[in-house]
Order: sequence, then C-alpha cells, then structure tokens
Amino acid sequence: MGHVIDKLGPLLGFMVPAVLLLGIVIFVHEVGHFLAAKAVGVTVLRFSLGFGPRLVGFQAGTTEYRLSWIPLGGYVQMAGDAPGEDGHMPEGPDQYLSHPWPGRMLIAIAGPLANLITAFVVLTLVGLTGETYPNDPNVLGAVPDTSVAYHSGFREGDRIVALNDHAIHSWIEIFLVNENLDRKQPARVGIRRGADSLEVSLSADQREPLFSSLKPPADPPIVARVHVGMPAYKAGLQVGDRVRAVDGDSVATWDEMRAHIVDKADRPLRLTVERAGQVFDLTVVPINSTGDKGGAGQIGIERQTHAVYTGRYPLGTSLKNAGLGTLDMVGSVYHGMWLTISRPLYYREYLGGPLFIAQEASEEAQHGTDSFLRFLALINIAVMAFNLLPVPVLDGGHMLLGVIEAVTRRRISVRLYLNFQRVGLVVLGTLFLLIFTNDPWRIIQRRLAIGREPHSTSTERPVAPAPP
Repeated sequence: MGHVIDKLGPLLGFMVPAVLLLGIVIFVHEVGHFLAAKAVGVTVLRFSLGFGPRLVGFQAGTTEYRLSWIPLGGYVQMAGDAPGEDGHMPEGPDQYLSHPWPGRMLIAIAGPLANLITAFVVLTLVGLTGETYPNDPNVLGAVPDTSVAYHSGFREGDRIVALNDHAIHSWIEIFLVNENLDRKQPARVGIRRGADSLEVSLSADQREPLFSSLKPPADPPIVARVHVGMPAYKAGLQVGDRVRAVDGDSVATWDEMRAHIVDKADRPLRLTVERAGQVFDLTVVPINSTGDKGGAGQIGIERQTHAVYTGRYPLGTSLKNAGLGTLDMVGSVYHGMWLTISRPLYYREYLGGPLFIAQEASEEAQHGTDSFLRFLALINIAVMAFNLLPVPVLDGGHMLLGVIEAVTRRRISVRLYLNFQRVGLVVLGTLFLLIFTNDPWRIIQRRLAIGREPHSTSTERPVAPAPP
C-alpha cells in the first residue's frame, strides 16, 4: 500500500487512508446497531452511509437508505429514540425507548460487538495475506569471546547460509528453521567467512543457548520513524536524524542510545542530533508508557529496517493468532484507558481524536497494507472499548439504563432519561474538547520545536567519548 500512497500526493496520501479507516470503523459499528434493531423489531427510519446532506438514496419499507456527502462513517436513526415533544416516552415495542430492555441492550451492544468481530476478521486476513516483520541480513554482529557462539567457532561477520539441509537467506530464517527442527537432535550450521565455507556442528544442548545469544550487526542511531504524539514527535525529531550523544555521552549504535533512554522516564534528556550536516541539541522527556513502577522510558522512534520478512499462515493458525491478537489489543486499550483515568494530567497529552487517527492511518499505510490493517483492527477495538463505557449517550450508557430498568422493574421516566443524557453530554463534551484541543496543539508543539532548532553548519560538537 505504501507505494500507492506515495503516488497519490501529500494531501490525498493523508486523506484517503484516514477516510477509509474511519469510514470502515464507524460504518461497521452502525451496521451492528442496524441489524440488531431490525432483528428485535424496532423501526429504523434511516440508515446513512456518511454524514451531512443526502447525496443519493432510496426508500425500502419504513427505512430510508442514503449516501451522504461526508464519507466518515454513518448513522442509524431509530423511531422513538427520544421523548416526544409532549414530554412523554414513545409508546409501542417498535419504538426504541419503549422497547423491552433486553432488546435495547442487544441493540446497544451490537455496535461494539461488530467492531470486535471486525478486528478479529481483519487480523485473520492479515495472517492469510501476509504479515511483515523487520528483518536483517543473515550476518553475525559482535560475538564476545565469552559467549557460547565464540567458543563454538562463530565470529563477527560470519554469514549463516544453512542449517542442516535448509538454506538460510535472512536473519529471521535462522530462528524459524531452528524452531522447526527436532529440539532433541544436533544441528549443522553452514557458515561463509569471506571466501571460505565452514560447517559448525552443535549438540542438541548447545542449540538453544547459542541461537539465543546471536545478534545481527549493530545499527547506527538513525531515526527511521517518529510516532505521532510521542515525546520525540513533540521535541521535533525527524526521520533521518542521527543521534550523536545523549546528555553529552557519545553513542555509536542504536542499542547504546536506547540504553541511555530506557531508565530515564520523566527525566529531560539532551539529545545531540545531526541533520543534513548541522549539529544541534534538543530536549526530550521519555514517557513511561506502561504506567508500571520503574517502567521503561520511551520517546517513540524506530530504527532502520534493512528488509522485511513476510509470514503467511494457514487458516487455522491465522484464526488462532487473530484471537490472541484481538485479546491482546483489548487488554492494551483498556489498560491505556485506565492510565488516562488514573493519571489524567500525565497521559492526557496522548489522547487523540480524528486528526491523530488520520496522521497515524497515513503513516501506517506508508509502512504497508498489513500495518494499515493492524491499525484498523486497533481502532475498531478502541471504538468498541470507548462505546462500552457506562457513560450516558454512549452505548454503555444505554446498557446501564437497561440494567436499571431490569433491577427496578420499572420503565425509565422522562425526567431521569433527560437528566441522564444531560450528564452524558457534559462528560462527552468535556472529553471531546480535550481531544480536539490536543490534536492541533500536538502539531503546533512539533512546529514550534522544529522552528527552535539552531541552524549550526558545523558537524563538530564536543561530546564525551563512548564507554569502552
């Protein structure tokens, strides 16, 4: 998908993935409500694909099906979804608010459930069509003289070309082939060292400690990606920047730079950065993204990708991986929501709305179809989790009203319903104000940070030597 996005131009490359992603997520959500309403006998007055004025449409029975001008999802309008102008609740089982509470709860949960199912289907599709992983050449990096690999005969720069009778062409293949071999059997490793071809024999007991100690050649600390909204983004770090030092300590590899960052959560760090022949300093504050005590500091950057490995799996494996991946996403989203609620002043800056999602959708699309699809699955889970919150106006709020009605065995009064909705509007209004303020402010912060960077033409800046 990345090469297609590049050809669309900057504006279309930004808008198309965003419209496609938001349109799918919201449309699927509303289809869930629509099908559930039809199933329980509640009258649906309108099903719209898109928002705003009608573009085209037709009437079928009591429902108007229409395509509207703004292609960012859709909505379902049900009969009796608000008290009448006379101040009374609507009457009749085909009216939403007067329908028995089990049906209303089914309608409410059907939207989030549709998002959950969509996430699972999308992740299954990723497994079937191909999931990419960062890959490296099949060449060994540093081999310390105290390591199992060194004593087994491996040296830095060796290229692993075979494992038993299986040819090896990339770094990931080394470990995939090893895992598929009988763990109780020895292995023969084919090596190319310069012009020489060698073979190293490993016992069954040597295999696991040896392969777990292998490392590819070290990468330089060059930024290949900056995640939207993360500390590096707000600090003004850009793709292609080379970090030369952290707090004055020289760093020559990606791992050295990372080691200076992981234990510095919430502490300002001075990064000495080289960009297009200019060297300057910028300040970044790593965030503890896990919320755990002593959690690793992160600034939201990724290293260079030398190659990719594409894994395609059979249907059974894809379904299993999709199930596990969906559960992992659900846990991750709810954990993030809990962090935002428990530490709002710390994590509120990382709340994102449509603009944030649009930026990320464009980024993910440029990194491949599978990256975009995984992000699509994640946003489906996020929409599901958000809508299930027991907040008035949201689906979780409608479910809460159903629970109240089930417990009290009395219909909800107009007064209670209206007060409940007012509370929800205040809560959501406050939240949306925060989110919609964060989105442009995040971009402004980045522009200001980039604008503050000094324009030094020197590539020489004193830094402390790297540790021996």
